[in-house]
Amino acid sequence: MNEGFDTSLPRKLLLATDLSARCDRPLERAKALAAQWNAHLTLLTVREGPQVPAEVVQWLAGSEASTEAEFAARRDIAREFEGAGYPVNLQFADGDVADAILAAAARSDSELVIAGDARINTLGEIFLGSTVEQLARSLAQPLLVVRQRARTPYARILVPTDFSPAARLALETAARLFPDAQLIVFHVHEAGLEGLADQPRGSLDAGSGNSNAIRLRCQQFIDSCTLAPQVRARIAIDSAPGTPELLTARYALEHGVDLAVLGLHSQSGMLRLFMDSKGEQVLRGLDCDTLLVSTGERDGER
Repeated sequence: MNEGFDTSLPRKLLLATDLSARCDRPLERAKALAAQWNAHLTLLTVREGPQVPAEVVQWLAGSEASTEAEFAARRDIAREFEGAGYPVNLQFADGDVADAILAAAARSDSELVIAGDARINTLGEIFLGSTVEQLARSLAQPLLVVRQRARTPYARILVPTDFSPAARLALETAARLFPDAQLIVFHVHEAGLEGLADQPRGSLDAGSGNSNAIRLRCQQFIDSCTLAPQVRARIAIDSAPGTPELLTARYALEHGVDLAVLGLHSQSGMLRLFMDSKGEQVLRGLDCDTLLVSTGERDGER
């Protein structure tokens, strides 16, 4: 498919942050993307209640202390973004972190939600356990999990594929958001046997025939996507035998990947992979930033 491809860039971004140094990396990436796309950036911080003694004292002081804290935060943000060249606003919310993010994303019509990894961001530890599943399943927008410093724009992007509609959406989303980056379509053999059901079982035997069949299936997958010709020219294909939860992180590390884009939906092997305990290992094991793209209600339309 070479016609009708979407080249629109996000105009509204939502950054979930606790405004501490722990969120410096997602903040820097959010600033870089907002500048790159000339997008409106909303910063959201969620107050779940006092977590440390100093916060308990502030909580006991009531609304006056809260107002002072918000004033200080707005002052700091104004300084941080002075002369940024794109609109920025700061919002506060109370309650459950995931619920607050979902509500703010819907309310602000954000097209991308950005947050930090739980290892460096204690914003409700949102990337542990069921909360990441809740966000990944419920967000209509892609969810960008930032782990690395934003030294340069994303240049090498890994798109693991099981040939599902969700993987197709992941590749199309990566191409739309980062049209100048090199895209790597990566297939782990065992994860794709079901996706290769249209191939004779014998063609998947080890050896050159296996490699050729897998490469052909990857090319067919790419051909089925709606992509601009200049994007197609920069897509590389790679594959490896093994288990996705081990190979995805290893491949990203060994090949200097800046961003991994994962497609999720209820019928996808990728969702089962990235939402179960092994999937948590993948998400924690990935050293690069990760973009989670959910098909949501679009499953039946792909």
